[in-house]
Amino acid sequence: MSVRRPEHAARTAALLTIACFLGFAGDPGRALAQPQAPAVSSAADEAELHFQLGSERYRSGDLNAALEHFLRSNRLVPNRNVVFNIARTFESLARFADAHRYYIDAIAGETDVRAVNEITSAIARIAPNVAVLNVVTSPPGATIYIDRRDLGSRGRAPRPLALPPGSYRVIAELDGHEPAISEPMKAEIGKSTAVSLALKRIVGTVRVEVEGAPGALVRADDERSPPLCTAPCDAALPPGPHLLYFSREGFQAAPKEVTVVAGRVTRATAILSPLTGSLLVSTDEPGAVVTIDGRTMGFTPVVIQSVPSGRRKIRIALRDYAPIEREITIKTGEQAELTNIELSPLREVTAVSRYAQTIEEAPSSVTVIDGREIRAFGYPTVAEALRGVRGVYLSNDRAYSSAGIRGVGEPNDYNNRVLLLQDGQPLNENLLNSSYIGSEGRVDLHDITRIEVVRGPGSLLYGAGAFSGVINMVTRPRDEPSQVFFGAGIYDSAALHGRAGFYYNGGPDKGVWASISGARSSGFDLTLPLLDPPGDARVSGVEAFQSYTGGGRAWWGPVTAQWLIHGREQSVPVGAYSTRLNDPGTRLHDLRITGEIRYEPRLTNSLELMTRAHASRFVFSADYAADPFAVEDFRGTWLGAEARLAFTPRPSLRITAGGEGQYHPVASLFGRTEGAGTGSTYIDASEPYGVGAAYLLADIAPQPWISISGGVRVDVYTTFGPIAVPRAAVVVKPAPGGALKFIGGRAFRAPSVYERQYNDGGLSQVKASDLAPESVYSGEIEYSQRFLKDWVAVAAVHAGGAEGIINTTPLTEDPSLIRYENSDVPVLLFGADAEIRHDFRQGFMLSASYGYQLARYIDPPLASVGGNNRLINAPEHLASARAVVPLVRELASAALRVTLEAPRRISLDDDATTPASVIGDITVSGFARRFGLRYTAGIYNVTDQRWEVPVAGTFTSRTMPQNGRTYLLDVTVAYP
Repeated sequence: MSVRRPEHAARTAALLTIACFLGFAGDPGRALAQPQAPAVSSAADEAELHFQLGSERYRSGDLNAALEHFLRSNRLVPNRNVVFNIARTFESLARFADAHRYYIDAIAGETDVRAVNEITSAIARIAPNVAVLNVVTSPPGATIYIDRRDLGSRGRAPRPLALPPGSYRVIAELDGHEPAISEPMKAEIGKSTAVSLALKRIVGTVRVEVEGAPGALVRADDERSPPLCTAPCDAALPPGPHLLYFSREGFQAAPKEVTVVAGRVTRATAILSPLTGSLLVSTDEPGAVVTIDGRTMGFTPVVIQSVPSGRRKIRIALRDYAPIEREITIKTGEQAELTNIELSPLREVTAVSRYAQTIEEAPSSVTVIDGREIRAFGYPTVAEALRGVRGVYLSNDRAYSSAGIRGVGEPNDYNNRVLLLQDGQPLNENLLNSSYIGSEGRVDLHDITRIEVVRGPGSLLYGAGAFSGVINMVTRPRDEPSQVFFGAGIYDSAALHGRAGFYYNGGPDKGVWASISGARSSGFDLTLPLLDPPGDARVSGVEAFQSYTGGGRAWWGPVTAQWLIHGREQSVPVGAYSTRLNDPGTRLHDLRITGEIRYEPRLTNSLELMTRAHASRFVFSADYAADPFAVEDFRGTWLGAEARLAFTPRPSLRITAGGEGQYHPVASLFGRTEGAGTGSTYIDASEPYGVGAAYLLADIAPQPWISISGGVRVDVYTTFGPIAVPRAAVVVKPAPGGALKFIGGRAFRAPSVYERQYNDGGLSQVKASDLAPESVYSGEIEYSQRFLKDWVAVAAVHAGGAEGIINTTPLTEDPSLIRYENSDVPVLLFGADAEIRHDFRQGFMLSASYGYQLARYIDPPLASVGGNNRLINAPEHLASARAVVPLVRELASAALRVTLEAPRRISLDDDATTPASVIGDITVSGFARRFGLRYTAGIYNVTDQRWEVPVAGTFTSRTMPQNGRTYLLDVTVAYP
């Protein structure tokens, strides 16, 4: 063994060799260690002398004197070997606790294997004779005291302490920490007791606030040290002065000096200033929203200044186009560029299968009216937007507007064979099952971003009502920027309207928008061709009305809520419903309220759930200026819920299963004539009912060039038994850009409460009996081919048959009375149409279509004269052309629409038809982005064509003239 030389020694001493393996009486096996020769100095000489004297006393058996000299030697010049000799001497004196302590000191830092083994053996030898407290502190290195500090330290933790048997308190102290004192610990001979002490740091708190940008990393004293926290935050530091460093990518900040006081809060503010560059973004379609790291920064084309340096996530989004996401590095003081970005149209539809599909893949014949087309033409109503759509024709009897699709749509059907949706929520009411597409439906279309028109049966997913087609209005998307908006305008030369609303974008998964609007018209003059007596009559105040709409949508993650309220009161002085002609006292009031809540979580990567609950209210009241005067009041309330699961085990297979239930607790009809003492109630009927349905749909694509869709739905009404409706389609892609569809299916329409219950007490109409649902079967082949990137040509042929059509029919026993009955004469529906279209790209759009439809009774109805089996109000020819051409990019575009209004059969009583007309509309529209101002001005029916549509037999005229030349102006402003 060797003795460590003191660091202050300046000279070398002669090595002294002392025999240390000498026997001693009673303990011949123990030997003393020999110290390494220390440097020559007075202290070293004295230490060496005491070591020699101690060794001599040890050999002579004077252990107390030996111990005294060894302790003095070690005190003068600490030496591990001398410590070992002290331990041996204590052991020989049977002072085992002291021996254990010095053995522990001797082994600390020892590297000689032989010495370590010897000391370890010695510790084990005396272990049965000592009581040990094994002291561990956190953090380690604390100075250990037993019971009192004035008794001196027992070393530094971690350390085993040998003590006489008894109870002790262990005290631990460490700089920068509060002392820790253990509970009384019992030391027992031959046992080791663990003592663990945690020392609490003596710290103060630095509360770091931040200006400029959150998220800065905070470091203390060394900018390369591990971060303490991310500002804004609280950091614990030892008392005293410290220098804080702040860092965040793309920002710079000066260090801050702070003086920390124990137990107190010291404040520091990090001022971060961004390192910035700029970004140029341009797209082939103007007006795309550019967001940087989730924050809306402008609309293309745009140069965005002061963009923080570093990696940035850029998102470019435009309504009806697929969003583009890019990551780009912004360098300080430089301009990055994302130019000539080409946006791809989505060409999607959701109404066919209730999830987003491309038009080419959707298993139905579909037309999508783009939002830009709606703005370019300034369509004020859904009916006006549908004008010229392939396979669709319109009517307006000056009370309500209606649409026929592919030959199905009679003057008195109250538009109940078309299902109207808003974001997938049915809007048809529950008494007449009517869909409202004119001013009775909503004040304007500014909250509508596109309209999806699905031709053909849609009962598979929607049940009754989707008889001839489905019209789905899609409202504002989730990615619009926050804004407030206002607008006003005029249409039909007389209808003034205004609106206001807001849109709040709270991020990618939460937001809300809402709007209110109102309209008022004093009406206009109209010349009616009278039936009896023949001749013309000038009527004033036609379509004088006032209306209002309130609606909105809110979403938070998978939860969505939407609501709509619309009311309209309109004067109908045209002699409708056997009322007096030119009497403004005939007034109709409609109120519809609907609300829906959806929960649509994605349960797994392959499983989606859609649940929704909805409630609606419908109120219709009417004053009929007739002889006698009559009033009617219809009320409906219905509630419903639906659940749907979509399972997609692989991209080529999707299985949808769902069910829904509806309860209609209120479905009442009330009518009463009024007069001086002669008033009487002619109808007071109530027919609450319920509906339950289940459906299953599968979409599979065994190969990329073919997809197959098929499903079935079963509806059960409390008023009649179950009815099943199937649908199947095969879509083949024979060539790039081509899609060949084979579509077949069935739809039904349940008889409405009105059709089942309405009567006037036997004056002219009696109550129907045993009405059954209408059914239609249809098949279609459609081929579409895309070419030159943005062009598509479509050709289709379709055929179908309808059974049980519900009409008013004279009673056999009394032809002066009518009632609703199912026709026993089936209807044949056949047609073909074609369209060529250029998608809305860079402000340009073109569409031209022609259709031929043959709607015939298989046998002439009994009421039809001359054997004519043609359906009334079904034109054989449909044609239209629409174009939008940019004049000045964004600021001005010209739009032209031309539609053919072909002859329609007026009545079953004869072969008379309405005259043919060609209607031309022209508008100018634009967007001044700097001011957030959008405008449309135009003229509908430029050449003032006089055209007519058939109306029901309860009107004083056989036909109803439609609008001549009218003027349109619409202006909206959004901020910011």
